[in-house]
Amino acid sequence: YILEQRLRAQSVAGEKAVRVLGDIARTLFAERFMEEVLKPQACYSVASLRQIFERVAHSSIMRLSESSMDKLFDLMVMGAKYQLVAL
Repeated sequence: YILEQRLRAQSVAGEKAVRVLGDIARTLFAERFMEEVLKPQACYSVASLRQIFERVAHSSIMRLSESSMDKLFDLMVMGAKYQLVAL
C-alpha cells in the first residue's frame, strides 16, 4: 500500500507501476525469501531490516536515491508500528 501510494505521488506511469509492484511482490513471496524471513531466529536489528527493505525495493526496475529510501523506510516502519498498536 505504501509503495503504491508513493508511485502515484510521483506520477509513475501505470504500466511501470504495475511492473514495479509485481516485481516486489514476487520477491517478497519467493520461497527462498520466505524461508529466510520466517525461520526461527532473533529479531532483526534496524540496520538488518533496512538492508532487507533496500534489497526488496531494488529487486524491481525502480531505483531509489538515499533520501527516497530513507523516506520509504520511515513510512514502512511507521506502518508496522501502527499495525502493532491497532491490534
